[in-house]
Amino acid sequence: MANKRWKITLSNNILKWYNPLFGQLKPKESFDPKRIYTSIVIYSTTALGDLMFNTPAIRAIKKRYPHAFITLVSSVKNKSMVEKCEYFSEVIYWDQKVKDLFQISWKVRKQRPQLAILLHSKLPYDVLSAAIAGCEYVIRDNYAPKPMGMELWLADYSKAFTGHLIERKLKLVSVLGCDTSDTSMFVPAPFTPIKKDFSRKIIGFQMGASEPHRCWPVARYVELAKKLLTSDHHCEIALIGTSLELQLEQAFMSKLNDEEKSRTISYVNKTNLPQLLAQIDNFDVLVTGDTGPMHLAVALKTKTVCLFATAEPKFTGPFQDEDLHCIIKLRPEEFAPGGQPLASVSADKVFSCIEALTAMSE
Repeated sequence: MANKRWKITLSNNILKWYNPLFGQLKPKESFDPKRIYTSIVIYSTTALGDLMFNTPAIRAIKKRYPHAFITLVSSVKNKSMVEKCEYFSEVIYWDQKVKDLFQISWKVRKQRPQLAILLHSKLPYDVLSAAIAGCEYVIRDNYAPKPMGMELWLADYSKAFTGHLIERKLKLVSVLGCDTSDTSMFVPAPFTPIKKDFSRKIIGFQMGASEPHRCWPVARYVELAKKLLTSDHHCEIALIGTSLELQLEQAFMSKLNDEEKSRTISYVNKTNLPQLLAQIDNFDVLVTGDTGPMHLAVALKTKTVCLFATAEPKFTGPFQDEDLHCIIKLRPEEFAPGGQPLASVSADKVFSCIEALTAMSE
C-alpha cells in the first residue's frame, strides 16, 4: 500500500508539471456531458471476466457516439476476444507495465483522443497514460468506495456503490448521457455456432479458476459426472479449460471407467477462443466456479450452475436471464475446512440444479 501511495504521489507531481506544458487535460468544471466526442479511448486492461462486465458500458458508449473513432486499450491475453470487435476502430495492447507506458500512450495519442474512459485498469498508470495521450477529460471506475488519490485529473469517477459491477460501470458512463437501460453482456469475438444435436445432452465442466478457493473439488465433479451418466444415457460430459487445467483434467479422467470415459470429451487446452465460445454455446448446462468462462456462458445465454464461496454473486454473478442460472452461494460457516471451501457443496445439490435447468427445455 505504501508503495502504491508513493507511485500516486509521483504521478500527481509528474502531471502537475506535464499538463500545463504539454497536456490537454481541462478543468472538470468545463466538462460538458452534451458534447459529441469524435475520438475516444477506452481502457480495459485486466482479466476476461472484467472485460465481460465492461461490455454493457462499451455498448452504451458506442450507441452514444456512433460515429466516434473508438480506441480500446486491452490486455494482450484478451486479444482474441477484442481484435475483431466492430465496436472498436483500433485496439492497442498493454499489460499495464510501466516500462511500456510512454510507448502505448504515444500510440493512443496519434488518434487525438478527447475523452478517456477507464473501465478497469491499473492506477496510477492509466491516468498518466490518458494524460500523455492528450485526452481533455478522463472518467474512471475507481473500484473503491473512497477517493484513490488521482481525482484531481478526473472529470468524474465512481463513488461508493453497492450494486452489481455492471450497474456501476453503466452509472459511470451515464454522466456522458449514455442510455444505460441494456444491462446484458455481449461477446465481442465472432464465432461459428455448432449445429445443435437435440438427441444429446451436453453438460460442460469448468473445473479450474484463478484461485483454488474458487474451485469445486475434482472429486465432486467426478461424483456428479457418474451420477449424470448413470441417470441419462443421452448425457455427455465436456471438459473445458486452458493448459492450467490439464492436471485437473488428468485427475478427473483417472477416476472414470471406460464406459464413462467414452461419453466424456475434453477440450482442455485444445481450443482457441472462437472454438471455446462455440462449445460453451452448445452446452445444455455449464457447471463452473467464479471464473471467465462463467461470464462467457452468461453472455451466450447458456444455462449455468455457478458456485460461489468468498465472492459475492450479487456483485459479480449472473446479472441477466435469471431463470437460466442456478447460483449456489455458501455462507462462511458452511465452508469446508482447508483450501477448498466449496467442497461442502454436494454433487447431489448440483445434480438437482442441472435437472431443474434442463427440465425447462423439455
